[in-house]
Amino acid sequence: MSVILLTLPLLLAQVNPASAPASQPPAAAQAAGRAAGPAVDPSTIPPPIVRPGEAAAPAQLPPPPKADPVVLNTMAWLYFLGDPTVGSQDTLVGGALTWVKAVSLICLASWLFGWLLSGVKERVVARGQWVDYLGIAALVLTPTTVLVRVMESMQRIGAHSIGGVPLVTVLWMASVLLFAVWIEQALWRTIRRQGNRFDMAVLVIGHLMLAAGLAIGLWMLYEGFLLFILAYNNPFIPANLRLSWIDGLSYGLRLGLTFMGYVVFLRVAGQFGLEAARGRFRRLFAIGRLSVYEANRRMWAPWVVLTVFLLVLAFTHWFLQPPRAAEMGRLYVGALTLLCSFLLTAMVTILTPLSLPTDIQQQTIYTVVSKPVRRLELVWGRMIGYMALVTVLLVVFGGVSLAYLGRTVGGTQRATKAAYEKALKEGRLTEAKQLLEQSEQLYTRMTAREPIKGSLSFLDARGQPHAMGIDVGQDVSTREPRSHIEGATPSAAIWSFGRVPDPFTPPGRRPKTLYRVIPVDQFLPVGTIEWDLDQIYALDSKIREAQQAKTEKDVTAWRSNQLDQAIARNQSELDRLRSDYDAKRQKADDLQDKLEAAEAAGQADEVKRIRGELGKLHAPPVKVEMSFNVYRTTKGKIGEPVYAEISATNPYTRAQIEGDIFPVREYYTNDVYLPASILAGSRGALRVEIRCLSPTQYLGMAESDLFLLPRSGRFEINYMKGLFGIWLQAMVLTAIGVFAGTFLSWPVALLTTIFFFIAGQLAFGFLVDFTRQAVMGGGPFESLIRLLTHDNQMSELAPTAGVILAKTLDSLVMPVMSMLIFIVPNFNVLDVTNMVADGFAVGWGLLGVNTLLALGYAIPFSVAAYYILKKREVAA
Repeated sequence: MSVILLTLPLLLAQVNPASAPASQPPAAAQAAGRAAGPAVDPSTIPPPIVRPGEAAAPAQLPPPPKADPVVLNTMAWLYFLGDPTVGSQDTLVGGALTWVKAVSLICLASWLFGWLLSGVKERVVARGQWVDYLGIAALVLTPTTVLVRVMESMQRIGAHSIGGVPLVTVLWMASVLLFAVWIEQALWRTIRRQGNRFDMAVLVIGHLMLAAGLAIGLWMLYEGFLLFILAYNNPFIPANLRLSWIDGLSYGLRLGLTFMGYVVFLRVAGQFGLEAARGRFRRLFAIGRLSVYEANRRMWAPWVVLTVFLLVLAFTHWFLQPPRAAEMGRLYVGALTLLCSFLLTAMVTILTPLSLPTDIQQQTIYTVVSKPVRRLELVWGRMIGYMALVTVLLVVFGGVSLAYLGRTVGGTQRATKAAYEKALKEGRLTEAKQLLEQSEQLYTRMTAREPIKGSLSFLDARGQPHAMGIDVGQDVSTREPRSHIEGATPSAAIWSFGRVPDPFTPPGRRPKTLYRVIPVDQFLPVGTIEWDLDQIYALDSKIREAQQAKTEKDVTAWRSNQLDQAIARNQSELDRLRSDYDAKRQKADDLQDKLEAAEAAGQADEVKRIRGELGKLHAPPVKVEMSFNVYRTTKGKIGEPVYAEISATNPYTRAQIEGDIFPVREYYTNDVYLPASILAGSRGALRVEIRCLSPTQYLGMAESDLFLLPRSGRFEINYMKGLFGIWLQAMVLTAIGVFAGTFLSWPVALLTTIFFFIAGQLAFGFLVDFTRQAVMGGGPFESLIRLLTHDNQMSELAPTAGVILAKTLDSLVMPVMSMLIFIVPNFNVLDVTNMVADGFAVGWGLLGVNTLLALGYAIPFSVAAYYILKKREVAA
């Protein structure tokens, strides 16, 4: 049954290479018109964007299978639920399902390994019988199969086949069959002797799920659905590709493996749920309090951390010298959050793995386990105690840091503002302008901006669309690519808002729809002139849609009468809004005339009153913030800035704003204000274009460099949200440390916790590339050969015996090591302190998603710690 876990490298290798991991929703549901996302208007989709040096797709997608829509939808959901390589992090449901799949497979592997290990220890299996020799033969045949595959790929031997079936496939099927015979008899024997009826039920239902997965794989092959999803995920597969029954069985094994994991996951969840329900808060609180006492008594850890924090903080301003005054807030906030993160994670990394091993070694845990305390309470109680320490320290760190930032950055901002006012009074206008810019930049970094971002695409000098602009040879961030546009040419950077196609969609694929809709209600307050105009456009659109619906064929009399009533109701409301709009416009015009007269007469109080009334009638202008860099091919005139032009277009009303020219202030935030009327009738869509006007200069930007800013929040709350991300990291580290301490000695547990932290904080990107087999230079053994022979990563190694052996070992090891991506936590995702340092608001939705992600890591580690501690003898 579970032989696939041991032969997973071969299984993944045998599936057609076109079956690349996907991240799209069920393809047949899209083909049947049941896509989860909103439909894209074909008229709004630009021509396919082909990146420089990239060829167009050789073939279009094959037509969807000709089957009943219900059958298609059923296969689509089975594909989405059963394929472990398919998932979506765009929605909460998709992310939760991906988590359940990963945890289910981990539960299945742990369940299988546990029963086999128990059978070997109790001498139920592996007693020298004839079946055991089949297992040994399978162990020998598995690397032999990989060796033959590597030699064929390096053309050291020819591609052989037996009866039309490739030799590698025959060897793989033979190894699977041999493993299956040994593991099946081992599982049945061990569970019959040592398990209960629930364990036997899991075994039987697991076999049924495996059979169901195989049947579904063959069914998808027969209906043509398997070929369709392969072509959908990889448009470059040959158009004449034909799949065999072997491909159907291979894909069915993948589905059956996931379904079997669901069964084991339900079994584990049921056991864990009963254990959690029997726990009591009093015992958890007592164990947590004991953990706090031990942390203070043994190492004085909280006091050491607090002392180091205060000492470093006392001399921070000696060493932190911002390159520009505007960068002071970002530099200080980043340094303080980094200090908090380092001290707390170091404390947790040292304390948690030492707790349980030390108690077991010194036999102090006997006093605890001799009481009516459950093993889960031992795990969760220690986690609660350590997280209580982290919470108290974070609150103290946050309060002290905010006071320090208010004294340093806030004091500098206030002093700069006072210097600006003094320079303005003395007539030093140039200096006053510079001081005002510095003051505004300091204030911007010490806020919590809530940006509305669009999707960035480019036009080249010939007006052709591209996903990327010009590469000038500077370092490019892998997280957010940066491109440039040429000055004094038609090239432009375009930010599209609304429901827009993804410019990075591979050629030949249907563009993915990005949801970048502008929340118009945040920019147009209710009752303003612009709000009335937006409602007029909306009602007029509803009336035209209803009138269009009446002209369609097969409209019943009841439907026609319903449409007539909707048209009459909307028309009445439209007439009322137009009347209000005209009255407000007339009042605004009258106030504007009075304002001009009052300004001419020098009546300051009257001017202030009239401007207040105009402010109530009009929506505030739309603030656009930009931060670009300039790549200079020539120095130009000293002191002369590079100029850019911004234009905005409403795609529905065709309203345009053109010709707003502004100087680009490098390393500063550029503010441009657009009239709020540009958003009236936009339905949340807008097109903003940026052009560089200075010849021989290049303007650089990334997608997040331009955004609309409806409002800004309080920095103090945002700073504590950033510290909450550190709290989530500490929670995951606490779970890992307690887990490692349940079965390892304290030195090994400490190293294990440090490994998880380094791998998740610094090397997670490498693990992702490792999983995708995108690491240059091959696997670890091939890289070792390149290191010893001084060969570069790009050259092809000669097919010597050592190289073949290294690639064979890599083919066996890399699929297993790539599974670390599902175990090592991604600590970088939980860290939101960079957003706080840049002055951007950390949304509650992002905190909620990060909390679920942290729990998704912490809960499985705590469950594993509970089962290990349950099986371990900790008291005599």
